[in-house]
Amino acid sequence: MTDENPTRSLARAHLSQLIDLFGTDGCLRISTAWPHVVGGSTSDADLDCDKPGNDERT
Repeated sequence: MTDENPTRSLARAHLSQLIDLFGTDGCLRISTAWPHVVGGSTSDADLDCDKPGNDERT
């Protein structure tokens, strides 16, 4: 079938994106990357996230 309905084609593309995000088991897949620190090393990029008082609620 070469003449697929444009709506169906868009739905297939959207479904493909959802499968990329959630996989077939329904678990959301995310990746995190630390921002590049200009002139620094990896140890300089420590954000001290585990220290008390370093959250938005305080």
